[in-house]
Amino acid sequence: MLAITRAGPADRTALVSLLADMAQHYREQRDIGRLAAAAEALTSPGGRAGPFCLVARRGDVAVGFASLSGFFPAFDLTWGLLLKDIYVAAGDRGNGVGRALMTEVMRFAVAAGYTRVDWTTDGTNGPARAFYAGLGVETSGKIFYRLTGSALAAASSGAWPAEETTP
Repeated sequence: MLAITRAGPADRTALVSLLADMAQHYREQRDIGRLAAAAEALTSPGGRAGPFCLVARRGDVAVGFASLSGFFPAFDLTWGLLLKDIYVAAGDRGNGVGRALMTEVMRFAVAAGYTRVDWTTDGTNGPARAFYAGLGVETSGKIFYRLTGSALAAASSGAWPAEETTP
């Protein structure tokens, strides 16, 4: 039997394990301190903006999670919800855990009065794109931009990657 609940402090150890598994899946390096801090952040009350975390358990074993953050403004000056990550442990993929987590994310959004849920995936992540297509969800047509690392630091001082052009 699968149960999905909002994660709390008692779920931190399970989340550390799932976060470590996700980091390995995506070939990211995470030390135990960073994993523990992430689990603490995901299970600490954060107001309307979150973060929030839903954890899926099969019996006593955590098999997946979804991390969420609220944002404002969304449509008509209301609150929206960003699904930052959804992760299902390898042994439970294809068993309905992802669909159940997505359903619970939508229930959470409706119950808390969020007017929309947004999420992204890498264009190269075929399994995730196929999963969302299997739910019948189409892309929104928006294009996503990101600055990180040295490019973020440079832009913060006005040194953008490209020179300003005047039309």
